[in-house]
Amino acid sequence: MNPVHVRTSDFQMAYHLLQSLQHRGIQSILLDINDSLPTLETWWFGTEEEVNRLGGRGIPVSLETVDSAVGRMMMAMHNIDSVEHLIIGIDPGPRPGCAWLSDGYLLGKAQVESVHDVLDLVASLVKEFSPNDVLIRVGNGSPLHRDQLINGAISHHFRVQEVNEHRTSSGSSRHEHTSAALKIARLKGSEVNEVRPILPTDGDLRNLQRLSRRRSGGRLTISLDQARRIACGYCTMEEALESSGYSSSTSASVFFEV
Repeated sequence: MNPVHVRTSDFQMAYHLLQSLQHRGIQSILLDINDSLPTLETWWFGTEEEVNRLGGRGIPVSLETVDSAVGRMMMAMHNIDSVEHLIIGIDPGPRPGCAWLSDGYLLGKAQVESVHDVLDLVASLVKEFSPNDVLIRVGNGSPLHRDQLINGAISHHFRVQEVNEHRTSSGSSRHEHTSAALKIARLKGSEVNEVRPILPTDGDLRNLQRLSRRRSGGRLTISLDQARRIACGYCTMEEALESSGYSSSTSASVFFEV
């Protein structure tokens, strides 16, 4: 996929638009409004006034419509009038990878910080594309995170399949998680219709305590009961740390691909 261009004088909108494009794994280039595009076939974003004035394959966007504009561009690039069937593949783990497709075409991918962020992402994609059918395909690795994801998807009444993810992962790079998610999205799996009991091991709980120390800069270790609540999906690490008296003004929920 060739880079898309952001050609606008609205720098606040451009900043948020570049973030959204990176979130989806879409390579982008920022231009000044007076710069020329490489070709007449180049997809680009600008304000409605700029698109009307400059023409070409321009997608109008404002600060309030950034995400929906990116979705419109992806659909336009693949000649998709509407998304009937949305498939979301998830590579489970502490920082899950996600990829979403329609009619076999990749519409976007991202790596997020937690299971809760995956469910928020799914909700935003459903709102953005308004599909008639949603299928969540979850890889069968990382059992604790896998079952949290499956239970969360079922609780939101989505159709869920568990996919054998053997050979979908090829490394530990953050890019590999989204690549694995794309492969998972394209593989048929076994239907899952019932929520699963979450049974964290002692090792799982100790690892969550270790992560709480790292997240708090060594200042706090959550209790085993709090670790169990996180493992079962009842709260996030941030909520557990906050309830223990720790708070941080800096947090990140998405690792952007470039």
